[in-house]
Amino acid sequence: MKRFTVLLICVIFAIFALIASCDLFVEQDSESSYNATIAWNSGLRANNYTDTILDNGFIYFFERPEGYDHVNIYTLTKLDAETGALIWRTHEFRNMLFCQPVIIEEYIYVFFEPHFIRSYHMETGELSATINVDLNNQNMDMEWNATGNQHYIYFGLSSRDYTNCFVRFDVNQIYRLQDPATIQDIPPAIIWQPETDGAIWAKPVVYKNTVYTGTFSGSYEFSEYKWPVELAGFDIDTKQMVFHKTLGIADDGQWYDNGVARNPLFIHDDILYYLSWSVSAYNLKTGDLIWRHRFTNTAPQDMYHATCSLQPIYYKGKLYYTGGEADTVEGDPFGGYRNINCIDASNGKLIWNAIAKDSESLDTNPIITHNKLYMAQYHGLWVYNLDNGKLIGVDRSFVGAGTGRNILYKDYMICVRYDSINDDAAKMVAVYVGK
Repeated sequence: MKRFTVLLICVIFAIFALIASCDLFVEQDSESSYNATIAWNSGLRANNYTDTILDNGFIYFFERPEGYDHVNIYTLTKLDAETGALIWRTHEFRNMLFCQPVIIEEYIYVFFEPHFIRSYHMETGELSATINVDLNNQNMDMEWNATGNQHYIYFGLSSRDYTNCFVRFDVNQIYRLQDPATIQDIPPAIIWQPETDGAIWAKPVVYKNTVYTGTFSGSYEFSEYKWPVELAGFDIDTKQMVFHKTLGIADDGQWYDNGVARNPLFIHDDILYYLSWSVSAYNLKTGDLIWRHRFTNTAPQDMYHATCSLQPIYYKGKLYYTGGEADTVEGDPFGGYRNINCIDASNGKLIWNAIAKDSESLDTNPIITHNKLYMAQYHGLWVYNLDNGKLIGVDRSFVGAGTGRNILYKDYMICVRYDSINDDAAKMVAVYVGK
């Protein structure tokens, strides 16, 4: 009898150990209440895209002025991150690219369709220059993701005949003593033309004097994926390629990489992580692949669809990121897509992922502070346990957005919030996320 009891206990422990070792999808069947504390409400209407940036205690975002509910007219607006007070707003404009502005020294740069850059004074918000960065009058399109480093701005240029290139623009070439509205034609320097002719969609990442980017593999019509994905890195001083990898269709014919993500590249401690329809890690010192996982949507917990990934977070050996559309797998919102993911950075294995009840697609990023993960969504402000993904609580009265870049400033999560579910004007607010 004693032997049977001991054997039974061992079997039970073994079962629990097996469960604990498995990838964990956290079902959110029950909800605990959480009351969000609004630290400040600017009262200013944001466009709730991915443009918000924080610099030296100030927030910059695209504001939609009053009276333009159904017209795409905006201003670049500066707020005090501590109080939400308005510092300045620029003149009104339209046709900008909804990506983050770039700050270099005393100027902030905003990007406009199809290939224009305007710079504004950081202190006053006044226009200082207007630049055309087209190449050889090809009427090329700037891609939506640009990165500034030193006195350069890195971005992609594309044309409809699939002429694509990765370029950098030297802001020191700008002449600022003339009428700032006068267009200056200053072509950027070409760094790379991908072998596959894929468009440069990945937001460039600068790390240890090297700039990294990646390509999108599909056609402009999004009806097919024509090319493999290329990842590349270039020495900033010499512009020489120092890193290059190609990801494509596997031997079984299944497409695992499409490179749609705006922020598929993340670098930490000499390791480059690629987060899209596959998840990979590369050693930047050797160029070797450390690990790679390919996933399909056959099992709900195995889908890493990070096409909307924004600003992944590395925290205590884990990577946290959002991505994936929750409502596109055979009409079942819980049939395969998980839009909040936590993976082990050492091997890429899933630790937990979750999807909030009623969640729509997420095109935003989580905030991590005090061992909690915060996610503002249309159907509430959700708070999760970092270690296991269990729901700590949700404030259903908080109407967030599925898009927009959330900012952590001290103990504030700066994000956008609607006054009601039927409102169409999201306000820039700060939520207290302290202990």
